[in-house]
Amino acid sequence: MNNVPLDLLFEFGWVLVLLIVGLSAGRIAEIRHLKRLRIAEAEVLAPMLVTDLRTFPMCGREHTSEANAPALVSGESVISSDYFKTFVSMLKKIIGGELRTLETLMSRARREAVLRMARQARALGYDAICNVRIESTDIGGSAATSNRVMTMVCVVASGTAYKRGA
Repeated sequence: MNNVPLDLLFEFGWVLVLLIVGLSAGRIAEIRHLKRLRIAEAEVLAPMLVTDLRTFPMCGREHTSEANAPALVSGESVISSDYFKTFVSMLKKIIGGELRTLETLMSRARREAVLRMARQARALGYDAICNVRIESTDIGGSAATSNRVMTMVCVVASGTAYKRGA
């Protein structure tokens, strides 16, 4: 009879251990990804002009030739949330409010998509991107139809690549 509280404590202990492991592993992965993003952004985005202007100011028809014609570039990123963030967001749904735990998820996905777009432009020989548009969607969160929900976000960045000073 005295084992009932111990059994209950043992079962809740496993849940607590799994939440702590999920928090630790998710946080470590997030920190590593943010570090890789900072390094890549300094390397790829620093020499490149990226703007949401509709047209590149220094590229009129007189500056455009076959060799440096503008091109459409895009980058996509799908990033999944860890179980701890998903658990916290499910709890937050009950009481409402801002989901700060998922803000970094959106930021990481956006930064990764822009970085991939810039890498594509750089690989094609361009050094400026204008008319940048960013679209995002929720995959598996509120749009999920099953009971097993895993929050993921998909971000697509697209723009028009130009060559400056051509």
